[in-house]
Formats: sequence, structure tokens, C-alpha cells
Amino acid sequence: MKYIVFTLLILVAGVGCKKRVPDAPPIQEIPVGNILTVQELRDLFQGSPVKFTDDYSVYATVTMDDRSGNIYRNAYIEDQSNGIVLRTNFPGGLKQGDSVRVALKGTVLGSFNGLLQLDSVDVDKNIIKQANNRPFTPANVTIEDIILNNYQSRLVRLTGVEFVGSDLGQTYANAVTQQSQNRTLTDCDGNTIIVRTSGFADFAGDVVAEGNGSIVCIANEFNGVKQLLIRNIAEVNMEDTRCTGGGTPGNAYLSKDFSDQSLTSGGWQSYVVLSSPNPHNWAVQDLGSAGNYYAFVSGWNGSSADNTNIWLISPAVDLSTATAPGLSFRTSKNFNGPNLQVLISTDYDGISDPTLQGTWNNYTSFFTYSTGSYTWTSSGVVPMTAFNGQSSVYVAFQYSSGAGGAATWQVDDILIDEN
Repeated sequence: MKYIVFTLLILVAGVGCKKRVPDAPPIQEIPVGNILTVQELRDLFQGSPVKFTDDYSVYATVTMDDRSGNIYRNAYIEDQSNGIVLRTNFPGGLKQGDSVRVALKGTVLGSFNGLLQLDSVDVDKNIIKQANNRPFTPANVTIEDIILNNYQSRLVRLTGVEFVGSDLGQTYANAVTQQSQNRTLTDCDGNTIIVRTSGFADFAGDVVAEGNGSIVCIANEFNGVKQLLIRNIAEVNMEDTRCTGGGTPGNAYLSKDFSDQSLTSGGWQSYVVLSSPNPHNWAVQDLGSAGNYYAFVSGWNGSSADNTNIWLISPAVDLSTATAPGLSFRTSKNFNGPNLQVLISTDYDGISDPTLQGTWNNYTSFFTYSTGSYTWTSSGVVPMTAFNGQSSVYVAFQYSSGAGGAATWQVDDILIDEN
């Protein structure tokens, strides 16, 4: 009897001391809903923001994250149809090469300065990772491809490219003040495109690559200006011989990109021959380009076109030792009015009224220009060998307005270099 009672006591005690297993939290399932490609997602935007209140999903690969510091609270994704940028609520959480499902419910499809984006993305609630380390193959394109077509937010590779001579010796951005800056990439045909770098990028203080080669980056856009974003400095490989010369910093015969926000630095001058009845002149601005400064001029007074004849004139350019110099620049235009004129002189005195002094050769027809809508256009490289041996060559951009209208003209990245 004692044995039976003792055994029962042990069993009761064991039951009384049994640990309670806590209830497992319910597993939150994020519905897949209707599946869209990135292209189908982009097509939903028709000018007004689209907020997703139902279940939709997009499967894609992260092609750029924010770990380098070149972008912030952004990530680019792409599938086989197209790419788009995600604007996340918090930085981090996504890595380049992540294969993800993006649950669209609660997000907003919209446009930011012309860049289509998916906003209000919560990495914890909207991102379901499928796999890691899935590299995405970049599209092989040219500068001209990007300028003329819509590669917005896509991963691209360009070959046979180099930074313009005026960028050599510069850093990609200002790592000290953490100011974002633009550098200009060109190909051997004179086509150009901006490479935009944040001052917070971990390579902001690196010196711009001096050779010719390849670059892998994201095609970006800001207010109609096509740009490139470097995601990793190791993807800038430029060890080959340059096609436009300027292999050492400062070797360009003439270089003006207005990044110092000065119209007249380096010996440039503006000369107002006529501006009536209201004053107009060349000036420097970065309106719509966020740090990409350029020269601009307009003869519009707010209601009509004034009569103007305004010149932007370079300092004397020494081509006495030149072999195969070429002139290039970029233009942007809007509104109707006379075409911009490009003139070259070897006997201008550098100070007088250019309509009264100096013999000016009209080179306007040799270049390509913007046709409107503030679309930046490369002029192409025009040979300057006719001026070899000359020690005082002046390049002028002549603007006029009046009865024919008053267009707005913008000029940037003026360069004379060996080709």
C-alpha cells in the first residue's frame, strides 16, 4: 500500500511540474494575388499615382542596393521585361542579387522628376525573398541607345567609353562636403551622357578613371536628363588607350563644363551686342538638372520676344602643337526661335564687339543640336585640323531672338581635345 501511494504521489508531482509549451505565433502569409511583370507594372502608370489596395505581386531581381551609399532608401529591381526603382520606408534590407517577390498591396506607383518608382515599400511587409546571389545580366548598350530609347532603371553595360578630358584628375563627387557631382562619359563618336555620383558614395573621393573601357551601371533619369549610376567602382574598367586623347589631366586644349557655377572662369566672356527693350545675357544655372550646371540664354521677356544678339566667347585656344583636335559640346533647347550659331575666329582680339572685329568662320552646320523639349543632345566631334598651328583660336556661341521668336538655349561640356 505504501508503495502504491508513493508511486501515485510521484506521478501527480510529475504532472504538476510539466512545462507548458507556449503557443506558436500564427504564420503571416502575404497573398500572391495577380502576378505582373515589371513592364506591366510600369504600364499601369498613366500620369497619376496608383495606390495598390488589392493583392498583386511582381517577381524580380535586385540589381542595385544602397550599400555603397550612391543611392539612399532606394533599390533597383529588374525582370526580363524591364526595370523599376523601389523607394523603401527605411534604408537597407535588400541586397544586390536577391531574387524577390514584391507584394504591391499598400505601395504607390508614381513618378519622381520623370523617374517612375514604386513608393512606400516596406521591406518587412512587401518583400518576400526567394533566393540570394542571383546575378542579373546587364544589357549591352551604347550611349546613343540610352539617349534615344527608354532604358530607365535598367542594368546596362557600355564599352568603348571614357570620361571627357575635363573630368580627368577630378573625383567622382565631393567626399569632403558630401556634395553630389556629375561627370561626363563619352564614346569615340562624341556621344555623351552624365554619370551622377552621390557625395555619400564610398567611392566619391576616388579619382575618375583616365582610360577607355567599360562600365556597368544603372540607367537613371532626372527631369528628362538621362544619367548613369555606378553601383560598384569595381565595375568601372578603363585601362585601354583613350580615343579622344587627353590621357593626362588638363591635356584638353579647351574645356568648360560650368561646374564651378561661373560663366566667365577660365577666360570666357559674354558680349551683348543687342538686347532691346529688355536686358538679357548668358548665365549659369542647373534648373532641372540637380547640380549639373550649364550656360543658358533666352530673349523672352515674359510675354514676347525681345531683339537680341548675345555672344558667349571662349578664351584664346592654343592649337599650335595640335595634331587632330576636335570640338564637341552638348545643347538643350525649348520653344521656337532662331538657331544657335557656332563661329570660330583666329584674329579676334578677345575684347571687342565680335560683330565689328575679327573674321568669324561659321561652323554651325557641322554640328548636331537639340530639337526641343529641353532634350540634351551631343553635337558630335567636329575636326578642328583647319586651325592647326594657330595659337589664338576663339570659339563663340551666338544667340539671337526677335521676330522669329525667342528660344531658350542651354550649352554644356564644351571641349576641344585630341581625337
